[in-house]
Amino acid sequence: MKKIAIASAIALASITAAHAAPTVYGKVLLTGEYTDVDDKTAANKDTSTTKLVSNYSRIGFKGEDDLTDTTKLVYQLEYGIDVDADTNGKGQFYSRNTFIGLAHNTMGTLLAGRHDTPFKLAKGGVDVFNDYDNVGLGKLMVGETRANNVIAYKSPTLVGVPVTFMAAAVLSEEDKDADVANTDIDEGANGYSASLAYDQNGVYLAAGYDNNIQISKTDSAWRLAGSVDMGKMNMVPGFTLGALYQETDVADKSEDEKSWLVSGKYKIGATPWAVKAQYIDTSNQSGVKDRDATEVALGAEYTINKATKGHLYAAQIDTDNVSDKTIVGGGLEYKF
Repeated sequence: MKKIAIASAIALASITAAHAAPTVYGKVLLTGEYTDVDDKTAANKDTSTTKLVSNYSRIGFKGEDDLTDTTKLVYQLEYGIDVDADTNGKGQFYSRNTFIGLAHNTMGTLLAGRHDTPFKLAKGGVDVFNDYDNVGLGKLMVGETRANNVIAYKSPTLVGVPVTFMAAAVLSEEDKDADVANTDIDEGANGYSASLAYDQNGVYLAAGYDNNIQISKTDSAWRLAGSVDMGKMNMVPGFTLGALYQETDVADKSEDEKSWLVSGKYKIGATPWAVKAQYIDTSNQSGVKDRDATEVALGAEYTINKATKGHLYAAQIDTDNVSDKTIVGGGLEYKF
């Protein structure tokens, strides 16, 4: 009997080693948020609301499995969740970056599934309010796209040069002859996205390009992004500066959207506090002539332990002929 038990344990250990269990990860970031809206449209319907916001809370499963000495199968299943509600129009669990692929030691990684476009990822960490549903750069500019039917390739870091290349094809779900007349978007054609990024010693520089990305109604777009960790540059420990500029040819609009962003984040010495600030300016928002929008945002983070952090933030978002919006929020984040 003991021999059978020992044999069973050895067999189980062998299976576990051969097929490693996935890593379970996620975060909950729940904040209370007050929003005051001064309506500038003809409706003139001002509102003031207080609500709980789940701020991209998520749960995911990811892992890899050796296929050969040089090639691994990689996978990720990641789902957004609403901590404060059971529906948001997308269901309680909704797909985020979810894919399967192959990763080679020297040739890079090929993925297929649902994924952020390389153009979106080119921003790196310059959006220091990216964690919040209602304050990040996606509220003021086009291009924050997570697309379906994506086939993506990411290069390994080039030998001796800290540069990576990423490209993706967004496969159209429409018939190739399904183009709608009198529109710029070719509904039957695939979309394409690419980025090139340099990242070393606290310096990040990237460029991104989108073409025919239908979900964001983008005919074409390009962006440049960069950030500098002043501490790693032996200048100001704990201080990071970021900037981004982009132009977007919005389908079926006469004007190009033009946006720029500057941001800063400062970890205050040996304290658990960090403070951050960001300014965004967009002209011809969504391709609408003379619809200009600005955002001024301030925030603070308090690190309680490795997994837990407190958040405070406030923002003023003004959009010509649409609204002036004041947002104030605060809450807790837990990562696992």
